[in-house]
Amino acid sequence: MRKAIIVTTLALLVAATVPAAAAEPDPFTVQRVFCRFPLARVIPLDDGNAWGMLYADIYGKVHLRRATTDGWKSEWECPGLGSKVRNFVLRDMDMDGSPDIVIATFGGRILIHNMYDYSVDWENLEDRFNSIAAFEVANIDGDPQPEMIILADGRLHILDGRDKSRQWMSERSFEATEILVENVDQDDQLEIVFNSGIILDTRFFSIELEWGKAFGERIAAYDMNDDGVPDIVGEFSDYSLRIFDVRAKREVW
Repeated sequence: MRKAIIVTTLALLVAATVPAAAAEPDPFTVQRVFCRFPLARVIPLDDGNAWGMLYADIYGKVHLRRATTDGWKSEWECPGLGSKVRNFVLRDMDMDGSPDIVIATFGGRILIHNMYDYSVDWENLEDRFNSIAAFEVANIDGDPQPEMIILADGRLHILDGRDKSRQWMSERSFEATEILVENVDQDDQLEIVFNSGIILDTRFFSIELEWGKAFGERIAAYDMNDDGVPDIVGEFSDYSLRIFDVRAKREVW
């Protein structure tokens, strides 16, 4: 009996000294930590069987780290882009069933990397901009592919996501640092919301609202007053919020 107790005790001591198997980082925890940062995103890999973290650093590079039980492994790193990243989007641009990594830089470059081997499928070499102030990808015309919505050199440009042709360019100059594409007035089409306080419809690109104040430095859409229509939620550098009802054309909070 005493011998059995000793053997059991030794087994417990040995088990306590053996390190537990490393666990893969939890994507939900990582996303919760990084959700406040626009240039960091948890993305699926290997058809959803693995996952990684895509982020841009202060040196103008985009990195993809794969989550493994041995820690974070470098999956891919883009070459130097010449300037910092303005925005990146994960979206299937050519409708081949696989998402692409779309990168826009402050210096006017737009690059589309595929997720097969991370090579560049397209870059705006023939239609370069001096600078990009805001960038988003959304399907605004109802065709199968999305569009690139680019505020560059003071003008708003709409490029087709598949053939990269220019669909529209504004005659008027705009200023903004962030663009949101949402239906914020419950009509039949989406709106392009500039964080500077201007809203355009996506059918005729006419101005629906020019408020005269900024909605916020960072903006999102959420139905705050439970009327079935998203409101514009804006955050400022001091973390204060402004919540704006587009239909009522007033602040609601």
